Amino acid sequence: MTCWTKEELENMLEDVVNELDLSDGMIDEHGPLGTPPAVLVRLVLEQKDKQIAMLKAGFVDVTHNSI
Repeated sequence: MTCWTKEELENMLEDVVNELDLSDGMIDEHGPLGTPPAVLVRLVLEQKDKQIAMLKAGFVDVTHNSI
């Protein structure tokens, strides 16, 4: 079994949260609350599922500019 230090685990956790690409609104809402990372991951995955369902239904994603 591999053992990590507390600092290494905190860095890994920070890397995961950074990869979530949280919107400013999510950061404003969840940052001060200290929302657990597992909850943030679940919220992001739920949002992505909604986006995928909307795209499959024919909606256009205008939230990300490709320009």
